[in-house]
Amino acid sequence: MASSAIFLVAVVIVTLALPHTAEATERFYVLYRQWQPYDQQDLERSASEISRSERGLGWHSRDSSSSLAVLYDYQTLGLQAGEPAHNGHLHRLTFGGEGRYRLYRVEARAGLAGTSNMFKYRDFHNDVLNGRIALFRTVNEEAALSIGIGGDHRFGSFRWLPRVRWETAHSSGQWLLDLPVLLRWQGPGRRWQFRFEREGDRWATLDSARQLEGTLYLNEWRAELTYRLNSGGRLWPAVILGIGASLDTRVRYEDVERGTVDPDLGNAALGSIRLEW
Repeated sequence: MASSAIFLVAVVIVTLALPHTAEATERFYVLYRQWQPYDQQDLERSASEISRSERGLGWHSRDSSSSLAVLYDYQTLGLQAGEPAHNGHLHRLTFGGEGRYRLYRVEARAGLAGTSNMFKYRDFHNDVLNGRIALFRTVNEEAALSIGIGGDHRFGSFRWLPRVRWETAHSSGQWLLDLPVLLRWQGPGRRWQFRFEREGDRWATLDSARQLEGTLYLNEWRAELTYRLNSGGRLWPAVILGIGASLDTRVRYEDVERGTVDPDLGNAALGSIRLEW
């Protein structure tokens, strides 16, 4: 990401972090997500299946006009073909949020994303800094439709894309359409939720010999339906179960012998469990 974009994300996050007068609700969660093994469409046929899992935890606070969140997730991506210049252990720590002011809405997050070798040896390069940002404007304060622009790694290398956002609520639930990255429906009572979204990010990489610095891009379309089993209490967490699929999953990374490789991992079913206090 360009240095100007990183500076803009930092300014927005500091603004979002300023104290708010409205009473905020706070939540803490832990998450586990497991994928069905991917097939090997573009990798060596002799390699074993590609495994993938995710563990995460986070805190978020929300009031009537803004939200803040601190998120950490750890993914394992078992790429065995060739000689990847990374170990497939992907760590990401981000801080950010969203806020509204009159006709404007801003979303931003920034943090660190890299493979475990970088943190183990404390040997970092510039690509470990990461983030995303989007800015929207509505015609008036009551309008459901807004237009804007967003920059992130969801489609590969960092790029700016036009965005169209539409949000409404009625008897069938709450709907959010954020083209071209998200469709979300939340049912009455917030028991059911469906998300179809573009997921993708960049992780800085370092090979085991600490000689080859690189990046890994992981991008997919993800559809997931979740159901909240209970509301939780002071001591007992709310339990949220999910089932879905990752579609058109692609990964791009450095191989010690072959250079940059860009295999298509295809599609895989997934399941998740989330505990929320």
